[in-house]
Amino acid sequence: MDSKVRLKKLRLFAVVFAFALAGFADQARAGSYGYSVQQTSGYSVTGATVGSVTLFSSSGAFQTGSPSGSESQGSTADTLQSYVGPGAGRPVENTFTAKGMTTPDYARGDALLASPSFSTASVAEAFLAGGGNNNGTGAWSISAPLTLSNSGSVTLSFNFTNQLSLVNNTSPSGAVAADFSYDFDIQNSSGITVFSSSPTSVNRTMSLTSIGNISNPSSGSISITSGTLSSGTYTLTLSGASHVFINAAVPEPSTYMLVISGVLVISAAGGARRRSNQR
Repeated sequence: MDSKVRLKKLRLFAVVFAFALAGFADQARAGSYGYSVQQTSGYSVTGATVGSVTLFSSSGAFQTGSPSGSESQGSTADTLQSYVGPGAGRPVENTFTAKGMTTPDYARGDALLASPSFSTASVAEAFLAGGGNNNGTGAWSISAPLTLSNSGSVTLSFNFTNQLSLVNNTSPSGAVAADFSYDFDIQNSSGITVFSSSPTSVNRTMSLTSIGNISNPSSGSISITSGTLSSGTYTLTLSGASHVFINAAVPEPSTYMLVISGVLVISAAGGARRRSNQR
């Protein structure tokens, strides 16, 4: 085959593989992000007397990105934040606003129970600029004796502010999911649940498995009323959590082979061009 024809073909292959390399680089720079936060306040209970409250909160963070690692915390009221990521990018404790798509890669979770004006907060957030997976969790729970002097219903009222935000830029595959939850339970003296409620406005899940972004903030007030309960002592339990999970695409072995082949072809094209110029 004429050397000029071979050179043109090699150049054509070089251009094709250069585009493949560019696509690979774009994938490596793609970012995926998730944020979940829920805060409640302004609590009141009617129809019963609430006794001494037991508090617990926890947090967790896990990441296989860079840096990789895991962290978990637990406390009676104000858990320490769990964080995996660049040290300079670590948010201060009890930061429930979004850190956003900065200082990749990171995952974090935090939670707080505050009194005497009772309030709760949980947050989970994660960002991956490349491939891998990570997740964050912030969770809390309280329990307290609940005494009914007479048979009747119990009403729990509170205010809430929450948000789910997702960004998925990972191609060809990847998934981002986030949720927040809230549960209100009443158990009798035998430990049997006699009432349970998980209102939609404070229990939501969102996910993205294709390119895109979504954000869903909301706020308001809510009242939850039990059915009729006999007089006596019960246990009230409240619990809430925020979760974020990211599974970002990483190049398949075939993609690595394509990149290596592209490099070899480009090198071959350069060598053929040099030989042709020397003739």
